[in-house]
Amino acid sequence: MLQEVQDLSWKYLRMYPLRDIMWKIEESNQEVFEDLYTTYTKLLSQNASSPHCDDFCYRTYNFSKAGVITVKETCKLICDGTTGMCTWEASHVLADWCCRESHRFQNKRILELGAGLGLLGLAVIQSCKPLSYIFTDLHHSVLKTLKENIYINLKEKHSGLTLQESEEATSSDDWAKGIQVSYSDTDVLIKRLDWERDTCDDDIEVILAADVVYDTDVIVHLVKILKDILSKRPRVVAYIASALRNPATYTFFKDALVDCGLHTCTETYHQYQESPSQPPVSITIHHILP
Repeated sequence: MLQEVQDLSWKYLRMYPLRDIMWKIEESNQEVFEDLYTTYTKLLSQNASSPHCDDFCYRTYNFSKAGVITVKETCKLICDGTTGMCTWEASHVLADWCCRESHRFQNKRILELGAGLGLLGLAVIQSCKPLSYIFTDLHHSVLKTLKENIYINLKEKHSGLTLQESEEATSSDDWAKGIQVSYSDTDVLIKRLDWERDTCDDDIEVILAADVVYDTDVIVHLVKILKDILSKRPRVVAYIASALRNPATYTFFKDALVDCGLHTCTETYHQYQESPSQPPVSITIHHILP
């Protein structure tokens, strides 16, 4: 019976994209069941016809200060077992906010957690002129595509860009050491970071993260690494942008911060609407201090 339910679930999830399902639920002012994310991911990873990242497109985003950013991404919610192969709403909001608040990031050493395909970081690098920017993520396919997006955007705007282009630099060891990029006056690093197992010893002043508050298991490790970094460097500040989809998950995140002794200095709310045909999404930006 369980197998029949799973087969039926797979059939309907393929017919109706999960994003559409979530939008319909949110339109009716109901909570999105958190296990929906987990179940969908498991079904995709277990099914032989699970989407693979071979269907990419190039999307162009325009920011007032950062200008035009082109991102190689997929329209599929899950690819290669990860949700990191497409851009998400909170990254747009945080990128736009950073561009408007560029004085907070100019000449700063910045670390991004869960950088995904690089939209946020590319906007910050081009509009805020940080001293250094470290893109971090965990999944191999995400890191590889992130590297391409950095090269696509920064190469076109700076003839002196240097980037390791060798396909040999794609092993776990290489990503753990980091791939160096030189762009204008900003030192850029692309690096693999496992929140559960790794520590961060880089010299940083600002932490950025978008769309990383979506699962309680992930939140535990996110708060752990935030606490690790902020406790070592009292002057570091963190800005975390999250879509307000599941109130219980959001509350879990806020409680986890308090339990770890982290303080939310300010909390601002924003609305993002990708197109007129889609409902607006509520986004919050946390300014976190130790």
